Amino acid sequence: MDDVIAVLGATGRVGSRIADRLLTAGRRVRAVSRSGSALQPLAARGADVRVGALDDSRFLTGVLTGARAAFVLTPINLRSPDVNGEQRRNVDAQLAAVRASGVPNVVMLSTWGAELDEGFGGVIGCHWFEEGLRAIDGVHAVFLRPVWFMENFMFGSALIKSAGINGLAIGADVAFPMIAATDIAAAALPYLLEPTFTGHRIRYLNGPRDYTMTEVTRLIGGAIGRPGLRYVRLSDSVLHKGVTSSGALTPSAADGLLGVCRGIDSGAVRAEARSADNTTPTTAEEFIRTTFLPAFHAEPAASLGARLGGLALRSYLTVAGR
Repeated sequence: MDDVIAVLGATGRVGSRIADRLLTAGRRVRAVSRSGSALQPLAARGADVRVGALDDSRFLTGVLTGARAAFVLTPINLRSPDVNGEQRRNVDAQLAAVRASGVPNVVMLSTWGAELDEGFGGVIGCHWFEEGLRAIDGVHAVFLRPVWFMENFMFGSALIKSAGINGLAIGADVAFPMIAATDIAAAALPYLLEPTFTGHRIRYLNGPRDYTMTEVTRLIGGAIGRPGLRYVRLSDSVLHKGVTSSGALTPSAADGLLGVCRGIDSGAVRAEARSADNTTPTTAEEFIRTTFLPAFHAEPAASLGARLGGLALRSYLTVAGR
């Protein structure tokens, strides 16, 4: 067996950071993505890049064969007409490849709530993946269960620019944990560098502390020069219409977003109790300053049509008492 570490989704938010850290550490990386152009920076640094799809079991078997360890995941495709169906195909193909290749050590990007066998958006895909890996003899696996990604703050940029508010279908005073992708990559790295773990281990990653969306919105408002920026709990129908009519999400992806919001709002999707082991360092304040703010300013201003839509939304919310 070669001392190769396979990284699936190597151009994604977490996978790209893992591949970068492994290459910096001088390790042999086999990097996988759908996009050959996106893989070129990794190829220039010496990675063995493979272009292919996560639902192609034959391709993935070739990728994983001979690898000492692998980072796997089932990403959420916001452009998919059937998000959970695509997850099912990705999970089945990766499980078949793990089984056929004989790769002994797997680090899986799962999610909080993956113990639930009911649908809360994309959470169910991670449940299928964890259960499938547990059923493969001889495979040692670490299931990373991060909480709500701080990168999701960026989905609010268009609403902030068009309507002057921030909103989700989560209660304004519901406190829940949030994490930055860079901290997930940092947690995954030791398991891939020295894959000495045995059996199956769940590792929660709870971010630095719990925040409410009201607090997050106040932090964002201060950073962008709008200290009065207000958070509004949007109804399911308003949020669904907003993200689909703007083209940001397909109806299926919007359904998934609402499912996750319901899970958080109700407390059904929750992490384990906070501890030194699951607390990670990057705060929302730091993330907003270093990551959200540059991305927010790089996005174009809202069009006239978007601003008119934002005005209509504010008027509706006023009438609705929100």
